[in-house]
Amino acid sequence: MHDKHSQLKRAKQNALICLLIAAGVFVSAIVTQVYVPSLASAKWLGLIKMASEAALVGGLADWFAVTALFKPIPARYPIPHTNIVASNKKVIAQNLSQFVKEKFFHASAIETLIASSQPAKGAGRWLEDPQHAKKLSRFLCDALAGILRLVDDKPVKAFIGKTAEKGINQLDLQQLIATVLSSITRERHHQLVLDKLLGNVAKLMGEPETQEYIAATLIDWLKTEHNRLEKLLPSTWLSERGALIAVKAVSRVLDDVYADDAHPLRHAFDEQVNDFLHEVQTSDSMAQRINNYKEQLVHDPALKAFLNKSWVSLHGRMLESLTAESGKAETKVTHWLNELGHSLTTDERLSSAFDRHIGEAGKYMAPELADFLTKHIEDTINSWDENEMAEQIELNIGRDLQKVRINGTLVGGLIGALLFGLEQIIAFTSP
Repeated sequence: MHDKHSQLKRAKQNALICLLIAAGVFVSAIVTQVYVPSLASAKWLGLIKMASEAALVGGLADWFAVTALFKPIPARYPIPHTNIVASNKKVIAQNLSQFVKEKFFHASAIETLIASSQPAKGAGRWLEDPQHAKKLSRFLCDALAGILRLVDDKPVKAFIGKTAEKGINQLDLQQLIATVLSSITRERHHQLVLDKLLGNVAKLMGEPETQEYIAATLIDWLKTEHNRLEKLLPSTWLSERGALIAVKAVSRVLDDVYADDAHPLRHAFDEQVNDFLHEVQTSDSMAQRINNYKEQLVHDPALKAFLNKSWVSLHGRMLESLTAESGKAETKVTHWLNELGHSLTTDERLSSAFDRHIGEAGKYMAPELADFLTKHIEDTINSWDENEMAEQIELNIGRDLQKVRINGTLVGGLIGALLFGLEQIIAFTSP
């Protein structure tokens, strides 16, 4: 700013020096003609006088024109059409904003700019640099972490609870159970469940603890139901043998069922499952029981506690991952950005599609953006002080305008010399 003031001051001084030189030469020529009569009719003196006079007129005219742009002339009682910049602040604001809107922010200009700049490939080249991708990834992770920190847990928990409640209420649980069971029975997957159950029971029956439990149960039964007989018989030995026999019997039955796909127990299990499926599909009482269960589930405090705990856990894990330097989230996002950059630079169809969509978005946003920016320009200029605005404009372009003053002085002198020559030619050729 200080340099601009110094440059403007120096330019004004140079223009003033040219004007004073022209005035000095003009006064000197007049004085010479008055006090040196022998030179009054000298052609060279007439040329100097006329050229300096024209130079003085040109310099003064341009001084007035340049100064009238920024200052009132005279300062106390200005004549019309001076102090033009300050007096026309609103007009300047409106015209400048319209100029920017019409020349820079119309749809075709935006489309041409996007087409010529190829933003997709430029973004791709930028993202291919690992440092750039890492920097953008860190910015995105920090931004998401900041949003998560700003989020109030209470509204989120309430939203999750209401969403879950709405989802459960809208869910046709009866139809869902019927559909799942129909699918399972149609593919006979329920028999796989039975096989798994039989295997677990067989494994349980083979455990020593199970046999000991059966033997102890038999002893308790003998003591309770046949107290006298229990005292006469070797109850412990009988119980152990009975437990072993029971285990072997049950295991044999389980093995038979497991090995025989057509075993009567399997058919009985099929009938039980089919009966239950039919009841789910047709029974009003079953429908009422399912709906009651759904209502209990919706209002169960355990469900609300589970959802709240899940959100707190998810929130904490996301924050931890997003804030960790070179963590999993940052590394993953960096990798995605690198891949996107590579694809944009190597895949012409992808980059062209991106450019086309960016261009369409730019054309769509151009009118609103133009209105916003032009209004901002106009409002900003109107908010300035008139005299300060004129001073700032003069500070930025006044140095070049002082050159106009210098050129006006020089061109005026040249024109005066040419007119003097023309006058002499006419006088020489006249009879």
